[in-house]
Amino acid sequence: MCMRHTSDGRVENLLAACSLAVAERVINATEDSASLGAGGPAAIVALHTFLGGATIDSLAGVIGLSHAGAVRLVDRLEAAGMLERRPSASDARAVSLKLTRRGRSTAGRILAARRDAMTDVLAPLPTGRRAELAGLLERLLVGLTPDHPTGQHICRLCDVDACGHPDRCPVTLAVAH
Repeated sequence: MCMRHTSDGRVENLLAACSLAVAERVINATEDSASLGAGGPAAIVALHTFLGGATIDSLAGVIGLSHAGAVRLVDRLEAAGMLERRPSASDARAVSLKLTRRGRSTAGRILAARRDAMTDVLAPLPTGRRAELAGLLERLLVGLTPDHPTGQHICRLCDVDACGHPDRCPVTLAVAH
């Protein structure tokens, strides 16, 4: 859906700059907390929160990697003791990915690092304005979520408890309607 620009571009520019700065903080904080390299934190958190038991193909779709890239990532995570492959109950040709105790513990550290990074980002806003921002962000997330696969990609580093999943999560609610 392409809409004509009705402003001087200031809001769009501010949001783009802020989005990039926030994304870099989240990426840096989560990668530093786990020492797993690119893609590792998102894979661990997704497997911890909503993808447990998924296949490599499912993981690849959620984190935005090719199948070969996801296999290499799973190899790295398995070698680091974060996950294990198990035979899939539904497909004899596939494997199911399960986090180990170490992987679950790492997921907790990743989510804590993400939360700390976001606490720092939000520090300049008074508490009352944060509630206003939450409402605006919910509306933006609904608009950014056309389908379930996109929703899973958006939520690959989500703290499902913090967002109120499933009852209050705007991404979940967007794909339910």
